[in-house]
Amino acid sequence: MKEGFYTYKNNIYYGSYDETQVSGQWKASTCKPEYIQTDHPIKEDDWAAQLWDNHRLLEPEYTDLQAMLLKMASFQNITTEQTIDFSMTEERLKTTIPKELKQIYNAIHNQEEYFTSTEHFLPLDELYITEGILVFFKKKRNPIAGYDIESGCLAGYDKKEWFIEPGDVCCYQFCVGRMITIALENKPVTKKGRCKGKLVTTLNIEKELEAFCNEKYHLLTELNTYGIAVMYTDENLIAWIRSNGFYADIHAGADGEAHLYALGEHLGQITWK
Repeated sequence: MKEGFYTYKNNIYYGSYDETQVSGQWKASTCKPEYIQTDHPIKEDDWAAQLWDNHRLLEPEYTDLQAMLLKMASFQNITTEQTIDFSMTEERLKTTIPKELKQIYNAIHNQEEYFTSTEHFLPLDELYITEGILVFFKKKRNPIAGYDIESGCLAGYDKKEWFIEPGDVCCYQFCVGRMITIALENKPVTKKGRCKGKLVTTLNIEKELEAFCNEKYHLLTELNTYGIAVMYTDENLIAWIRSNGFYADIHAGADGEAHLYALGEHLGQITWK
């Protein structure tokens, strides 16, 4: 680990990061003051590291994860008020459970839907390590994702091999994304649809949807995943919206159809299937 300046959400921070996961750099001294999130003095020749999308978690990301979980508790079945004792699991695995996975498991513990869906998290007593990967997510009986203990990155499983893709999401982004889609699929009513207009052509779907936020509709901005936006309401509606500049779709769940049709009318660029 290295101490220095690094970038996160176009801001500059100072702290620890994994120098083996650096993909580029910004000249820190040229950044506008409003983007500098540290009191550490910046010299003329200081550079801020840019990291792989799939990297060991940074300190501000732990803060964002906790903020996300607090928001998610308002529209899906998770809790932020319990603390699990991981000592027996850690003793069995002979390793420390990563901090982000502890936050995730504290949130979903005792919520059956996250452990019984076709794609699901493994209960604590079924977590296992293989080839240096802490496996925590499966589709039916086949592993999908794990935490690479050495690098702190998300590891994927395909064609009977584990791999780390630098351009993939981080471990906590994967977990939050799967928590949201599992909760969405377990809503009483779900719908899929196609997006039209600017929701397709935009290069930043989350920014495009900011104009549709109000006292009722909100965005889960801390997820920070390119091409993905999550919209929700305090009435338990969840909408997962994807856009890549050429194609966009929506998958939404709610307690009743009226909530989904109201969302479609509010956005005005949705055709439900």
